[in-house]
Amino acid sequence: MATTTTETLEFPSAKWFQALADAADTDAERYRQLGMVECTLVLQVGDAAYRLTFEGFGCTGVSDWDGSEEGVDCHVSASAEDWRELIEHIQARGRADIHHTLNSLVLAGERFHLTGDEQLGIDTFYRYNATFQAFIEEAAKIPTRFG
Repeated sequence: MATTTTETLEFPSAKWFQALADAADTDAERYRQLGMVECTLVLQVGDAAYRLTFEGFGCTGVSDWDGSEEGVDCHVSASAEDWRELIEHIQARGRADIHHTLNSLVLAGERFHLTGDEQLGIDTFYRYNATFQAFIEEAAKIPTRFG
């Protein structure tokens, strides 16, 4: 079973997102209650992008993404500064308030943007957004240095 890291990790990095996946693994029951997920999600932080594969009840893969791989369902992008604000908000409070959820930020469409190659892929973001929100809130457990 994975454990939450005590090492300070740089954000953004694949290692940081993998630490979220490892932290989520320690709370498997929470993710079972949220339901099964089948989605490949790209999170873009400024110029850096990360491919996260969700299968079953968790995140099964994290990698840097250069845009060349196919099979991505949806893509959430924002500036590094906006992601930092979100992560710092979660770390200060333990979770996001209603104004700092991925869903509310994407719906506002001002700083966070949701795209995809087809509507069904984009719809997976909304179908699984409770899981994605729980996943990003694992940031509360990750000592973070912003790069």
